[in-house]
Amino acid sequence: MAHILFESQYGSTQQYAEELAQRLSTSAEPLRGAEVPSGTDPIIVMSYVHGPTLPAAAWIAEHAKELNLGSRPVAVAAVGMSLSDYARERDQVGHMLGSRADHVKRFYLPGRLNYSQLSGTHGKVMTGIITAIRLKPGKSDNDRAMISSYNQDVDWVDVDELGPIVAWAKRAG
Repeated sequence: MAHILFESQYGSTQQYAEELAQRLSTSAEPLRGAEVPSGTDPIIVMSYVHGPTLPAAAWIAEHAKELNLGSRPVAVAAVGMSLSDYARERDQVGHMLGSRADHVKRFYLPGRLNYSQLSGTHGKVMTGIITAIRLKPGKSDNDRAMISSYNQDVDWVDVDELGPIVAWAKRAG
């Protein structure tokens, strides 16, 4: 049975984790303070992406030795507001894991960003990011999507995107 650990700040990662747990007939547990589950069953670590912050990748790096990477199936599902193709191509999790990336399956899921619920600090950070992107020449599709959704509540959560993670977990388990 797969182990699902998650860190969610605004709810979309928790929504995915709970739906994934239901599909895999298991439970989803909070990542914060989590120990490495015993056994050899697959582990799926899910978290949000906020700029350079990705709790799932940090947790795996911190527990790499205990996870027995390369022997035990481990996956990360990063939930963010980048366009899915852009996120996969950029592979932020892979970069964060460095040499460990070859031993971790990586998935990218579209999230939710409700500007109306952002903390003051997070709102200011987003204003700075969008201002910089607006000044950038040669904007990508991802840049344009960020600009067009700025200061709006946007929900791109799509639980159908969990299909590849379910398939991976069933093959790995």
